[in-house]
Amino acid sequence: MIETMIKAAQSLENTLIATRRELHRYPELALQEYKTARYIAEKLRSFGCEVTENVAKTGVVGLLKGGQPGKTLAIRADMDALPIEEETGHEFCSMTKGVMHACGHDAHVAVVLGAAEILSSMRNSFMGNIKLIFQPSEESPNGGADVMIHEGVMEAPQVDAAISLHVYPGLTTGQIGYKEGPFFASVAFFDIEIIGKGGHGAMPHHSVNPILIAAECIQALQTISSARVDPIEPFVLTIGSIHGGQKSNIIPERVRMEGSVRCFGDELMDKTAKTMENMLRSITTAHGATFTLEFRAEVKTLINDKGMIELIKEASEEIVGKENTIAVPPVLLGDDFASFSQLVPSAYVYLGVGFPGQQNYPLHHPKFNLAEQALPIGAALLSCTALKFMSK
Repeated sequence: MIETMIKAAQSLENTLIATRRELHRYPELALQEYKTARYIAEKLRSFGCEVTENVAKTGVVGLLKGGQPGKTLAIRADMDALPIEEETGHEFCSMTKGVMHACGHDAHVAVVLGAAEILSSMRNSFMGNIKLIFQPSEESPNGGADVMIHEGVMEAPQVDAAISLHVYPGLTTGQIGYKEGPFFASVAFFDIEIIGKGGHGAMPHHSVNPILIAAECIQALQTISSARVDPIEPFVLTIGSIHGGQKSNIIPERVRMEGSVRCFGDELMDKTAKTMENMLRSITTAHGATFTLEFRAEVKTLINDKGMIELIKEASEEIVGKENTIAVPPVLLGDDFASFSQLVPSAYVYLGVGFPGQQNYPLHHPKFNLAEQALPIGAALLSCTALKFMSK
């Protein structure tokens, strides 16, 4: 049965490449994935799936019922693009100015559609249901996963487990990367405003300069990772944006900063928010200024279940071999598949898409590219894992 599925995936290679390229030509930003959603819904209906559209605004859900009642497995693909001007020079490059599938979500959709086609052709041979979740707005701070969950995507029928993958240029095509336990980090975003007293640059003693105070705050916040967090604990606090002032001889009234925190676990995230608030209060009070802090914990820790990882690892070893099924370290990236992993046993893995012996641009780069020969590997991996789960 597994060999049959692998051969079926290989036979779909040209179809999967054509699907990926079609989606790549017409990328859509978060919650604007209307054309993408229509394309997906049409494909799912052609496979005989029950289709629900407009979930979390632009999301699509396909339900594939097996020959007999049983468990329900969710397979998720994200489908939004990024506000990046493409520089690949492909003949199938983005037709939408300033928008690009630079994170591989076009490939994710193609792979899950491939798995859907394979599994639909074998529906009478497995028990249970496959729920195909095409999620909008993964790249947005307010990710689409939580909204889909709120709208009942994990119910009717109740989902028992979930799997997903992400293309990864750091692994060569033909390799699968896995990690048991915490894999992707919790992510929070914050906005800080330092409020001082504006005035003339020649008379700083009559003002409270928020730029100087912001500089001190930035230095202090960086000590959280170096002095407040266990050195072996993955943690990063980044200030990514700072704005204040309009002219060289004017002390402004306010400075605004934006940044993010990434770590593993809710407890450390909560502690960080309180530490930041205490530091900002101490520094601004000492200078006679005030501050505001908006701290938003947006993405949870993505946790891979041991049993589900063993299942997908077993499928990987049968498809690409034990030597190409590679343990990888946790990363401080974020993905809102974490919300699914918090509810049911889940497995989220890397699909290697790197070109051997060539320069491989990273995710979110305007020249990001992927080896399309990896697409049938991904489709085989998801469909084989699904079959193993149903028969478990």
